Amino acid sequence: MRGFRIELGEIEAVLVRHEAVSAAVVVAREDVPGVKRLVAYVVAGGGGLDVAVVRAHVASALPEYMVPAAFVVLDALPLNANGKLDRRALPAPEFTSADEVYVAPRNETERVLCEVWAEVLGLNRIGTEDNFFDLGGDSIISLQVVSRARRAGLALSSRDVFLHPTISALATELDEAGAEADDSGAQQGLVLGPVAPTPVREWFFGTHPVAPEHYNMSTAFALPADVDLDALRTAVGALLDHHDALRSTFLRTVDGTWAGHLVAAVDLDAVFTVHDLPSVPDEDADWQALATRTKAGLDLEHGPLVRFVVGRPGEGGGRLRLLITAHHLVIDGVSWRLLLSDLATAYDQVVSVGVTDLGPKSTSVRYWADRLNGHVQAGGFGEQVEYWRSVTASAAFELPLDTPGGGNKVADQAAVMAHLDADETHALLHQVPGRFRTQINDVLLAALARVLRTWTGADRVAVNLEGHGREEIFDDTDLTRTVGWFTSIYPVALTLPDQESEGAEEDWPATMRSVKRQLRSVPDRGVGYGALRYLSGDLADDPDPRISFNYLGQFGGTGESAENRLLGTSLPAVGSEHGPEQERNHLIDVVAVVDEGRFVVTWYYSAAVHRESTVAALAEGFVAALRSVCRG
Repeated sequence: MRGFRIELGEIEAVLVRHEAVSAAVVVAREDVPGVKRLVAYVVAGGGGLDVAVVRAHVASALPEYMVPAAFVVLDALPLNANGKLDRRALPAPEFTSADEVYVAPRNETERVLCEVWAEVLGLNRIGTEDNFFDLGGDSIISLQVVSRARRAGLALSSRDVFLHPTISALATELDEAGAEADDSGAQQGLVLGPVAPTPVREWFFGTHPVAPEHYNMSTAFALPADVDLDALRTAVGALLDHHDALRSTFLRTVDGTWAGHLVAAVDLDAVFTVHDLPSVPDEDADWQALATRTKAGLDLEHGPLVRFVVGRPGEGGGRLRLLITAHHLVIDGVSWRLLLSDLATAYDQVVSVGVTDLGPKSTSVRYWADRLNGHVQAGGFGEQVEYWRSVTASAAFELPLDTPGGGNKVADQAAVMAHLDADETHALLHQVPGRFRTQINDVLLAALARVLRTWTGADRVAVNLEGHGREEIFDDTDLTRTVGWFTSIYPVALTLPDQESEGAEEDWPATMRSVKRQLRSVPDRGVGYGALRYLSGDLADDPDPRISFNYLGQFGGTGESAENRLLGTSLPAVGSEHGPEQERNHLIDVVAVVDEGRFVVTWYYSAAVHRESTVAALAEGFVAALRSVCRG
């Protein structure tokens, strides 16, 4: 706890001011060597004691770093023979993975929420006082929580998770009887017709004039040996019916712009194909060639814009392989989670009962686009213009270059990877957010700010952030189960405190507070910026940062599920996602993900502009900063 001046008596005084607390003592425990935590021992007054309420009371009166990590409720404080507090008799908290005392669910709503959280976070047990963000939760995972809670009949929103990050607090906001989730009036049949422009779509067509049809997201799996390919084909058909964006086409208009349209049907035989591969050793090469042709062969005008390609090995060959590739215009990172989960669910349903039921739809991409454009035309987001102009004022946009004037096409792209091990990743996700009372994205950007300042020499560096874009701006929309491309791209100017001495571990609290303030000040988590730049044109002349950051969240679930049974074995990426002659949008793209319990960050760069050694030093500096904050 270096860098803080913590007065335990001050925390105790705040605790006993709460009407539910009759006595309290706070100690700094070190039950795990090298890891100190504040633990509050409280005695309830005449009535019951709600730990979440007491924690909120402390948080409202004291700095975040003085809010205890755990609360232990006692019948009475232990006393020694002299009537004084016996600190040695204070019990050690039973810490869970969230570093909180486990409190079991008390009713059906809490039980369902505990199960949902455990499933999406990959944990064995969740207590009702565990904090969502201390568990490693983030905005993307919150969407998964909402989606699965709604399936269980709980009318929950992503905003609810952020405002009430413990299950006990969240459950009190829900109907005790478990009211059915509102589908926000989502159209349940096939949604057809023109789709109005969206910010990310306009950004894409404005910045990708070369081979716009070749801009994909893909994943590949080894299928079980006993997979039923006919059932898999039927499951894919169910996805095309349920997720309207997968039936998108895009036409270039006479004025050079692009118009989107949802068609009634897509040829299933063009979407789902099976290809026989030759026997080893040519099998891998043929699979690579098949993937390359598939990714480069999508047709924006006629479709389909999603392909499910099965590679069937020859005699003596390997396992069945499945490549799923989709144009980025119809899918994003959140959509992948939905699509893979629904594919596995539909496949299991076909095999077991012969029919599919993927549940109710959420808001369609068509309705969302209409709603957003109407809001912009009515002056929506207009009050944000001055904020966005102030963000990049006096910020450094240029980056140091090893080879000024070098090319920056996709063909020039190279990548450097760095990672944390499993123990370090666990600390990053489950200990650091709670220690600083913040969220994982804040921690990552605080580390990035440190690295960029060292490299550029500037205290204020402009960075493009990517968010999932599915913010709850309108009461009549719900995008938690909608497949499509909703990504928000917006600038921040990462600013560090003037008094910070570079690299000092004790300065992390100041860094974290500075970055946290900046990110919390972003209105609507950046959705307004794209609308103002690409739909209204108010910010059309804004400069573009030369570096981007995107945290994709956590992948790699645990346990036995339909998805794991069908798609449990991932395969390496094959084929190029983008056309080689396309100009890259940034000089450096930093992409972070937690995959199978390990934090991995990839720094993409142009080998014609930067040396590998330069970018490797940045990548290693970034993970070194994260290790530092884990130790701090």
